[in-house]
Amino acid sequence: MFLMPAGMLGTIQSLWDVLPLFSNTGWGENSNIAFLEKHMGAKLVKQGGPVVKNFSVDDIHSGDFLALSKIRGRWGAFETLEKWVTGAYAGHTAVCLRDEKNQLWVGESGHENAQGEEIIAVIPWNEWWQLQLDDVAHSHVALLPLHPEKRAHFNSTAAWEFVRKMEGKPYGYHNMIFSWIDTVVDNYPPPLDAHVVMSLMTMWTRIQPAYAANMWNEALNKRLGTEGLDLPSILMASEEKGIPFDKLLAMPENDEWVYSDGKSTSCVAFVLAMYKAAGLFGPHSESIQVTEFTIRDAYMLKFFEDDMTQLPTWCNSGTSGDLPYCQLLGEYLMELPGYNSIEPYPYMNENCPSLAPDYARPHLC
Repeated sequence: MFLMPAGMLGTIQSLWDVLPLFSNTGWGENSNIAFLEKHMGAKLVKQGGPVVKNFSVDDIHSGDFLALSKIRGRWGAFETLEKWVTGAYAGHTAVCLRDEKNQLWVGESGHENAQGEEIIAVIPWNEWWQLQLDDVAHSHVALLPLHPEKRAHFNSTAAWEFVRKMEGKPYGYHNMIFSWIDTVVDNYPPPLDAHVVMSLMTMWTRIQPAYAANMWNEALNKRLGTEGLDLPSILMASEEKGIPFDKLLAMPENDEWVYSDGKSTSCVAFVLAMYKAAGLFGPHSESIQVTEFTIRDAYMLKFFEDDMTQLPTWCNSGTSGDLPYCQLLGEYLMELPGYNSIEPYPYMNENCPSLAPDYARPHLC
């Protein structure tokens, strides 16, 4: 029998906190805000300016990073839970690209197509921006401009080649949870632990076996060096190999792993894999697995403009806070603690804890 570390009462109380997050109402929005403050210590502050920034797309360049956050409805709830377990203050990402005609596009893993599938897509800026304006989940959007030195080294041709190769592939569900789990115990906020994760996987496998195979079976097989095993067989193989399940979950992902539907990239892994293809990780490209990065890890990279006087003049006009990047949309200020602070290094983010509320990050973890 799997153990719930918080006990039955604690587990019920946790569910009571979580269920309202999915409501696409003002109550749901307030529930998400309250959850983030209670469990992360994150206080959302109204920005005191227009919800939609009056900005110029002429100031947006290839490689500029888009950080997004939703605070109500199904996706708002999932993002809130992701923020809680990873320490990220954003829940989704995308990236800007200009083509040879200087037209602005957005590359995104997690774009919903006409069939309701989450895929990797490249769409014109105006179309993408309208989707954000129309989003009932109250989307917040921040533009993180690349540093001029990074922009100068950004290989646009290589970036486009990577994006075109990935376009149309499914969202990277295979490795989504594994970017979060780096350690045996220090990535699980109570009442979670590896036992609970195993319990949830087992339950979900019985309810939706195809979904389970997509979310974790293939990735766990990769870690074991096996193929085609279902979850019960994975657990047996892990025991036979002397690998505890908590250590199996914490094994690093590999960018070169090819799954049944191709290489797998979540929203943030897609952006960073494009950066990797474009040369932004420099000499560390071979030793860094971007599929190990969370959204927090991504915006903490020292890749972005660090001189606020060089930001477009509209960036902080009419807002109550001086952000070191440009918020384009949203009622609340999008603060990103630790922004633009860590230079890349070998094996980056392969062994990092993420426990609330401090989310302490050891040097070179």
